[in-house]
Formats: sequence, C-alpha cells, structure tokens
Amino acid sequence: MNKKRLLISLTCMSVILTLLVFPVQAQKSKPINLSWISFVPKTNVLTKNFQAMFIDKVNEKAKGELFIRFRGGPEVIAAFDQGKAVAQGIVDIAVPPVGFYEAIAPGIGGAMLTQITPEEERRPGGGFDYLAELHEKGGLRYLGRGTYTYKPYFYVFSNKRVDKPEDFKGLKIGSATVTRAAVKAWGATLVSVKMPEYYTSMERGLVDALASSPLSAWYSQGVHEVTKYCIDHPYYQSTASAIMNLKKYNSLPAHLQKIIMDAMIQYEKDYPDVYQKDRARLKQKGQEAGVTFYTLEPSVEKWFLDTAYQAAWDYQMERFPKETPKLRELLSKK
Repeated sequence: MNKKRLLISLTCMSVILTLLVFPVQAQKSKPINLSWISFVPKTNVLTKNFQAMFIDKVNEKAKGELFIRFRGGPEVIAAFDQGKAVAQGIVDIAVPPVGFYEAIAPGIGGAMLTQITPEEERRPGGGFDYLAELHEKGGLRYLGRGTYTYKPYFYVFSNKRVDKPEDFKGLKIGSATVTRAAVKAWGATLVSVKMPEYYTSMERGLVDALASSPLSAWYSQGVHEVTKYCIDHPYYQSTASAIMNLKKYNSLPAHLQKIIMDAMIQYEKDYPDVYQKDRARLKQKGQEAGVTFYTLEPSVEKWFLDTAYQAAWDYQMERFPKETPKLRELLSKK
C-alpha cells in the first residue's frame, strides 16, 4: 500500500515538474493577431503584391504564432491618416507614401530621392538605420521599402512634346506635392492636381502634362487614352514605405521580429522584378494606344534629372534642415 502511494506521489510530482519546466507545451499560447491597411484599394496591384509577397510569407513562417489580416484600404482609413493610425495603434501595419505622414516623422520625405538599393541602405549605420531612427520619433517602426522598383518611378506624361529646357517654359504641368519642386525648377507652370483628377485634367486641357504619376496609376485610370507623349526618363523612387506601430513591434518576441524583418528584406529583393515586368506591359499598352515614349538628348536628360533631384533636396532642406543633410549623404551614390 505504501509502495502504491509512493508511486502515485512520484507520478504527481513528475506531472507538476513537467508543467513548471515546459509551460509552453502544457498550455499552447494564443496567436498574436495583427492588422494591416493599404492606401490604395484591395484590387490595386500594390495591395495584392504586398499581401502575397510579404504578409502571406510572414503568416506562413510564423506557423500560427502570429497572423496578420487585411483590414481594408482607404475606404476604412483615409490614405493621409494611415500613418497616424499606425502610430496610435488603431491599425498595426500600413504602406503609405512617406509624404502622407511626414508631419509625425520629420525628414522622411527624402527617402524617395535614394540612389542606392535597399540592400545598400541596410548596411550598418546606413540609410535604413537613420530612416528607422526618424520613424521612431513618430512612434513608428520602419520596416522597409514598400515598392522599390530598381529604376525610378515617376514620369512626365504630356500632350505637348518637349525636347529642350526652353520647351518647359509656360508648359502647364499638373502635380501632386511629391513632384512640385521639380515642376517649378524646370520652369513650367505648376497646377495642383490630385490622383483622381489626372484623367479629367488632361482630357479637358486644364494641364498640358502630368508629373506625379507612375505608369501604373497613369494606365489604371485610363490617362493613356488622353496622352500623346511620355518622356522616358523616370525619376524619384516610389514613396511608399512599410511601417508598423513601434510599441506593437517591440512587444513581439525576438524570433517573430526576425520573421517580419527577414520577410521584408526578401520582399525588397523580389518586388523589383515583378514591377519591371508590369512596367514593360504598361508601356506596351500605352504605345498600342498611340502614346510616343521618347528620350531626351543626353545633355538635356542630365539637366532634366539633375534639376528634379536638386529641387527636391532643396525643398526638403527648407523644411527639415536638421535631418536632410545626413539623409542625403546616406542615400547618395558613393
């Protein structure tokens, strides 16, 4: 009888010790649920690619410990409010253009002027680390480039052919904030135009050209139907950046942080090839619609691009004199 009691006691002690030493195995923890939002609709190629190439990869590698769900697009939270919504923890992750939330993370607008790759930016003490530092001031964790595209992103679409600097004089160019400095520096007449107005402004002749549109927005909105020319010298990088609520990121276990960051690094490597194929397809669609893509004489091309970049850096310097010099140094070709 004593032996039986001793055996029972030893068994109970073994179970208790197992629970104390291996609590995770004894009681499986609930998965961490996060949400993300896009500044463009669910049907937009940017949203689809980010979901498939980053979000789905994180969910897969997290193996049930963490799950990120799509909460919606600008119909849920207005595009210009998404950076603030992430900082406040209303949503965990977003991919808005840096200009939409630069007010809470001063100086980050210069990110679009990078002339190096994301891999080069991620070298210790490089552009990525400084951008992360600037984001932290706004309660954000900078994850990386939302849509890095190898070649620059924005084009000038026009109904008047321009071949030399003098041709820009008096040309009415519609632009959002992102390319305003360039338009002015080229000597053109600036007309404020938002993305939903691209088609009507060109169709009605309110502007002669557009400067703040990538090929994707230009084609998806049908603007190729009312465009005659495209200067085939893109400039600036896509301004979309992947951001996360800083407190939420810091609360995650180290191995889940690594999964997120590793997936982002791989996304930055894979996305450019996907975009280049889409760029070639959209360019062909534009040509089929009668749009002439043409290049400028080399000296004019240099003036065109150098002026665009210098004007944008000058604009950043006017507003953020403390942050801009260092960011420019880190994002420039050595």
